[in-house]
Amino acid sequence: MIKYKRFHFFWAFVILFLIVIIFFTFAYINQWGNNPFDEAEFIFFMVLLGGVLLGFYGVTIIVTDKEIKLKFGIGFYTKKIALKTIKSLSTQDSPFYYGCGIRIIANGLLYKVNGRHAVELKLKNKKNVIQIGTNDFEKLKEAIEMGLST
Repeated sequence: MIKYKRFHFFWAFVILFLIVIIFFTFAYINQWGNNPFDEAEFIFFMVLLGGVLLGFYGVTIIVTDKEIKLKFGIGFYTKKIALKTIKSLSTQDSPFYYGCGIRIIANGLLYKVNGRHAVELKLKNKKNVIQIGTNDFEKLKEAIEMGLST
């Protein structure tokens, strides 16, 4: 049973990628530079950039009775964390220099597309932590705690 489900759109990432796609399109149409794109290179870059954009345009956080699931974009990358492996959880302020996306931080991994706060999970079998950054951190923490108590 789903206890929590929320989608977070990664605005900064989408805007940046759209600017890059528009730039490459103008560069191809106007044949800018000493060694401009040919048709095959342009198609390759558009497919590559489009695939990355589809893969990471946002994150869906789902908490069920048994696991926490983080699904990025259309699901190319999915992270599952079994609730039974969680030793403790807390909320943390996420410094601005940690940025957004999937990040290696000092004591573990951070999954964040927006928000200043994160829910930090300490796992039983690992010394590193997992932080899930969200604007809705209090409800996420409550849902995880409900799942741990069942």
